[in-house]
Amino acid sequence: MLPTARRWTGLSLRARDITTVQGAAALIDDLGADLDRHLQHERRPAERLRLLRETTNRITRVANDAIQAYQRASRAAASELTKPRGNVAAAMEARVILDAGRSEILRALTAAQRRYPSDVDSDLPGTDDSISSRVPPGPPPPA
Repeated sequence: MLPTARRWTGLSLRARDITTVQGAAALIDDLGADLDRHLQHERRPAERLRLLRETTNRITRVANDAIQAYQRASRAAASELTKPRGNVAAAMEARVILDAGRSEILRALTAAQRRYPSDVDSDLPGTDDSISSRVPPGPPPPA
């Protein structure tokens, strides 16, 4: 839970960044769940691939935005700690929130990677090179 901006002093300018880091994992999870729902109803390989690429791009943007927000907020917390009259408690609380958010983002990215492995995985011995082999199959054709 993000404390009120007044309590954060120099960190108040980075409250939005802290919120971005906190929400990134949930957004990544939601994007993956949406992709799964769309793939269940799509049989055309080209459309399935387009959906996968689009979602991968969106997840990448969310992760990059969260990384940059994390960096800005971390610098603000470190700066707050170096100020003679800085709010040490707020800076330490920000660190705890940021670290928890970072861990959640890494968890969400790991889950997404396991669900839809990258092209790098195709370099492993015994793997199929085609992207269609990595996209879960759609529903069976109607009988």
